[in-house]
Amino acid sequence: MAETIGGHLLVAGQTDVGCVRPLNEDNFHIDVETGLLVLADGMGGHDAGEVASAHLVASIARTLRQFMDTSPEDLSIALPTPGDGNDTDITLHDPQEEPTLDDLPNPVMKVVQDAVSCANAEINQLNREKGHPEDSGMGSTLVGLWAPPFSAHPIVFHVGDSRLYLFQRGQLTQATRDHSLYQQWVNFGGKGVPPPQNILLQAIGPSSVVTPDLRFLSVAPGDAVLLCSDGLTGMVSDAQIQETLATLSPDNLDAVCGQLVAMARKGGGKDNITVILGYFV
Repeated sequence: MAETIGGHLLVAGQTDVGCVRPLNEDNFHIDVETGLLVLADGMGGHDAGEVASAHLVASIARTLRQFMDTSPEDLSIALPTPGDGNDTDITLHDPQEEPTLDDLPNPVMKVVQDAVSCANAEINQLNREKGHPEDSGMGSTLVGLWAPPFSAHPIVFHVGDSRLYLFQRGQLTQATRDHSLYQQWVNFGGKGVPPPQNILLQAIGPSSVVTPDLRFLSVAPGDAVLLCSDGLTGMVSDAQIQETLATLSPDNLDAVCGQLVAMARKGGGKDNITVILGYFV
């Protein structure tokens, strides 16, 4: 059943094991109180990918909830207003000089970046306790949207190849860029034989260092967001997703989630399938 966040965002989600995998290593969480949507696609099989994804969504949710519970009420004072929805750069300054307002990272981004780093450190520590060397052991992708009441725009964050799409004025746009060898090949011109699409350049857990992508997202009433694991995008084309989201309304989020999952299963269901839909009202 769809839930409401802050009176302006309707949300629903669904996960399915698919048609081939014996275990669902995907996890997702919707936190109405903090305005968080987060999805994780675990990796590791017998090395407990489902443990990594469950730990990841719980850690992100816990950190942001603690922040919301303990932060001053006037946090919104001097919050930078995002410009075009792509404000991600943090400017380094001379340590001998006093930083200006432009040098300071946006507090909302800083909170998310710290939450992701904390979750990565926790899962990396679990890997080390099991005797896994660096860059091995269980891991997970991550994609999330956080819409706290004190931020002018929601923030999108991700690591790996789970995606967030924006559906706006009838058009579907991929708002995240995969951290994969295939995407890197595309970025450099796509020459020669393409590499496999499932080789990730980074994930949460295997490495002690992770660099999430973060950006603000400009949205308006009637816009929608789709967060999904590659169990959907590997089986269903962007054109099919766009056509399906064209039917989305405040009254049918659960039904459209189920439709997307059914399409992925019909396409082969070779991986776990998880979707979260958000509709701005």
